Amino acid sequence: MILNKIFLKKVVAITRGEKNNTEFIRKVKQEGGIPISLPTMKLIPIDSHNFCQKFSDISSRKYEYYMFMSPNSVEVFLKMVKENNLSHILEGQLMKSKVIAIGPSTKQKLESNNISVAWMPDDYSSSGLLQLMRKLSPRPGTRVMSPRSGASNSFMKEKLNSIGIILDEFHIYYPQIETIDQIWIDFSKKISNKRVDVIIFTSPSAVRYFFSIMQQVLSNFSEYFQSIDAVISIGPNTTKELISRNVSAIESKEHTINGTLRLAKRILSKD
Repeated sequence: MILNKIFLKKVVAITRGEKNNTEFIRKVKQEGGIPISLPTMKLIPIDSHNFCQKFSDISSRKYEYYMFMSPNSVEVFLKMVKENNLSHILEGQLMKSKVIAIGPSTKQKLESNNISVAWMPDDYSSSGLLQLMRKLSPRPGTRVMSPRSGASNSFMKEKLNSIGIILDEFHIYYPQIETIDQIWIDFSKKISNKRVDVIIFTSPSAVRYFFSIMQQVLSNFSEYFQSIDAVISIGPNTTKELISRNVSAIESKEHTINGTLRLAKRILSKD
């Protein structure tokens, strides 16, 4: 019965907009909880001219692997390919390459667009991708293409270069802070009334934008973190970003929505 469910009447927030958050919303509601989707950023694609120029350069090279680091990168990349009538060129590229997805959501987004995924790491993180590439042991000089955010850090590029793999990063969009709307006003009221039980941070960028927005809507919001039973991060870089702001978080070992929700339930069940 629903009365036995751990999330019953608990407010569970996540730093992700409602548009791409259907699984989270469904699972929290199914458990009797109250989901809140906090849109921290909007993605601004590069202009079509720059995209086409870069894509032309890409199509002149041979890539052994295409590496996708997020569902957003898949969505924006394929949308721009289609809008600029470059689908036939990409199809030719992918026929000669192996596709790697960082995790299940990215894999699902690729496969829903009829793109076969050859590999996915056991650990859904940048470190997991690095371990996978070492396991695959590509020859020195192998080229990897990764369409991704222009705000990404250099970890993957530096690590792959150190083992002789050339990672070409195609910066296809840049994140921008989201507009403050009623969702944020309502959330600030809940957090000031100590009505937020769980908050899940999905990326370092989401942490940065979350803090920037909250400082505008509730200047002393940091003190209310102590009343939140479960502050959860997805991935080590997200954890580091929170620590830099003096926020203690428990990192989900499984970098997925299911993993974070299971962790949240374990934390709440101990209270």
